[in-house]
Amino acid sequence: HIGGDIGTDYAWRSGLSYLRTSPRNRAYEDNDSLGNPVTNSFTGRARLWVADAVLKWAPGGNSTGRYLKFQGEYFRSLQNGALSYDDTAAGGPFGLLSDSFESKQSGWYAQGIWQFMPRWRLGYRYDTLRHGTISNGIVANGLGPTAADFPLLASHSPTRNTGMLDWSLTEFSRLRLQLVSDKSHLGVTDRQIILQYLHSLGAHGAHQF
Repeated sequence: HIGGDIGTDYAWRSGLSYLRTSPRNRAYEDNDSLGNPVTNSFTGRARLWVADAVLKWAPGGNSTGRYLKFQGEYFRSLQNGALSYDDTAAGGPFGLLSDSFESKQSGWYAQGIWQFMPRWRLGYRYDTLRHGTISNGIVANGLGPTAADFPLLASHSPTRNTGMLDWSLTEFSRLRLQLVSDKSHLGVTDRQIILQYLHSLGAHGAHQF
């Protein structure tokens, strides 16, 4: 991460991250085209690149009265290796199959928080994931399951919009009202109203970036 001040009113920070792992038989549960349970597992390499940035404004550098904070992150992942398909537990017709697999996906979020008076804040956040491209050798070879037998890998780019209003009763407690429109599931919009009470005990990060 790098960052610094711009005059007395602004501060910024940006950064880059890279993560990698080599999963072995990383399993997840799915259903085939007939609704029967299937266990899929991935073995190979997974890599993730992340870029993030924060910009803050406060009059005279004093954030106790008013401030604005903008924050965002961009993610890009690449996985390549082998995917296994196993419908033996449900007595399926294919049994255990394995072939090459590759996926390229990305996502990002951006949010802004405005403290318009001491202890009161408004905020908005937008999240999205992009389905990207998936190459599934089990489907491509044409000898067994089709794309319909991998519903969790179906093309879908979920999004979520979130708005919030909160009031800090003290430095250690906060009351928050949150409105959410969540399209994480294909063809479904989940609208939520959330009322939260947050309380911090012991050491806290009130003065960290």
